[in-house]
Amino acid sequence: MFTVGEFSKIAQVSKRLLRYYDQIGLFSPEKVDDWTGYRYYSAQQLPQLNRILALKELGLSLDQIRLTLRNDVPSDEIRGMFAMQKMQIEQQLQNELNRLRRIEARLRHIDDDGDMHDMDVVVKALPAQRYLSMRDVYQAPCDTLPIVSEMSRLLPTQLGEKAFGYMTIVLFDDSFEPENIDVEIGFPYLEYKDVTVTLSNGRRMQVRNLEAVETAVTATWLGFSENSYLSYGALGSWVEDNGYRFIGAPREVFIVVPIHGRENEAVVEIQFPVERTDAASRLLS
Repeated sequence: MFTVGEFSKIAQVSKRLLRYYDQIGLFSPEKVDDWTGYRYYSAQQLPQLNRILALKELGLSLDQIRLTLRNDVPSDEIRGMFAMQKMQIEQQLQNELNRLRRIEARLRHIDDDGDMHDMDVVVKALPAQRYLSMRDVYQAPCDTLPIVSEMSRLLPTQLGEKAFGYMTIVLFDDSFEPENIDVEIGFPYLEYKDVTVTLSNGRRMQVRNLEAVETAVTATWLGFSENSYLSYGALGSWVEDNGYRFIGAPREVFIVVPIHGRENEAVVEIQFPVERTDAASRLLS
């Protein structure tokens, strides 16, 4: 048996919390000395205390915890509640981390006084290609990751590793949208037979022709997706300085696909279809 101080050490909770739980009848000592009034706890009580603390971390009120204990909710159910809470916390942390990266990218732009002219912008034509893809609207960019992962796993198995090129995403929204994004995800298909690939959600990837682009401006970003801000900005600066305008849907070609835990290794080329403005065309004629 342990005194309240000793038990607080092995349970890693404060004496004040143990006293409070005892006062409200939620978690009481194993034994109270009739003569001294000293309270004693047993190591056998640790699972019960950990259950209470876990439920508290899950956001349940003390009354809800008391009811849960009274109904003897199975550990598997509590573990399921914890798994959901864990996913929510991890997503919140990822969102905050992404926000910090966006701030850092914009601060780098400020530090450079807005100068993006040292970034490489390449002008080239994009050939027509067969495109095995699926178009959908996603609530947030992170919602595309399970789809990308499944495509990357299925296609080599069903079609062979040499049947397709780099993953390519076509962005159809006419402005930047942080949610409800309309994108097409797929791969250039290097063979000439028609195929269909069915994903686990029932949606199907089908082959279509991705049209040729006579003139496109391209720039490459490395690492985290938040770094794309500088590359997009460089393309905007180049287009404005050289008398062009954007036309059609931009594409993102993932030369190195970001892998969970190694997102900083990604290599992505942005491709923006462009044409000369009327004023620039007249100057050249």
